Amino acid sequence: MALVGYGDFGNTLDEIGDLPVRYLFAGLGLASANYLLRFLRWAYYLEVLKIDAPAGVSALVFLSGLAMSITPGKAGELVKCYLLNSRTGVPVSRSAPVVVMERLTDVISVIILGLTGFALLPGPIIAVLAGALVLTVAGSIFAVSRKASRLASLPILSRWTWLLRDSQEGFKELAAPKVMATGVLIGAVAWFAEGLALWVILKGIGSDIDLVRALPIYAAATLVGAVTALPGGLVGTEGSMLAMLQQSGITKATGSAGTVLVRLVTLWFAVAVGLLALLALRRLPVISEAVVQDKGT
Repeated sequence: MALVGYGDFGNTLDEIGDLPVRYLFAGLGLASANYLLRFLRWAYYLEVLKIDAPAGVSALVFLSGLAMSITPGKAGELVKCYLLNSRTGVPVSRSAPVVVMERLTDVISVIILGLTGFALLPGPIIAVLAGALVLTVAGSIFAVSRKASRLASLPILSRWTWLLRDSQEGFKELAAPKVMATGVLIGAVAWFAEGLALWVILKGIGSDIDLVRALPIYAAATLVGAVTALPGGLVGTEGSMLAMLQQSGITKATGSAGTVLVRLVTLWFAVAVGLLALLALRRLPVISEAVVQDKGT
């Protein structure tokens, strides 16, 4: 509502109402392509870790995680580990590295897309992208180092030592150069699809913005939203996206309408798909606690 009001209620609503339906469906299709590609990466990671899960269950667990898109930094997607555990018996410590690596490769992929148009972005945004890339790479290196292993031996963490060590072994496997490169490549294509959705929607409401400008704007705004640590990147993503669109010569009404629409077909569509998947997953039997309980033995 704030975005609509910022662009003037009447003008913004007119822009939204004038969007041809085919552009809306195109945006939803591109968002769906994002989910499909990320599912393929999820399945690839499970295969690397030799985690055997029925394809249907695996798909529902992955899609259920989309409902957690509104959690800060998508941290809520860790629920996928518990869902997978309850339906297949896979230990949480074994699947947790998959979710962590998904987030890391997503960050790297989005940063790469953002930096492709660095000459078009404001200096502070470029600094944030570069800083996030350095921190992500540094964190990944530390996670597979011996120092990280020593942390698991600290008295305060002794209760979870077995879990942390098991997770670190899985993380090392997923951090192998070939696996990491594959994950980043799939992520880059997936997030390119959502950036393309922004461009398609802007075209649908009459903007003449170039794709090479729309892509880095979407990527940078997504990262800014993640940095704010607010649920779903709310406020941070919308505010930065609208500001950069206006800097690109787009009017308030068009920028507000485009931002509202792209968040509808990406964030809120993802949440809706995730909730439907959760409902479907509830129909599947839960393995008894005695079977799925992971004691690290």
